[in-house]
Amino acid sequence: MGLFGCNDLEVCGSTASDITRDGGEPYRCVTSEDCPRTSRVNVCVTDVSPVEVCVRCQDTKCVSVTPEACD
Repeated sequence: MGLFGCNDLEVCGSTASDITRDGGEPYRCVTSEDCPRTSRVNVCVTDVSPVEVCVRCQDTKCVSVTPEACD
């Protein structure tokens, strides 16, 4: 899923992908803080396209949101 809208940080959208367990099942969540992430990945704090990869709880599933650069 792409979200569009350029900003002054050269980000023109983002792509969300499910964070899955080893067996392919998605991680379930109630809040974004429930989602697994490394120390370098933040929790998404807005619905605006991020400038760095972040994680979010969306429809009770953990997703990783990756920014897309403007072309």
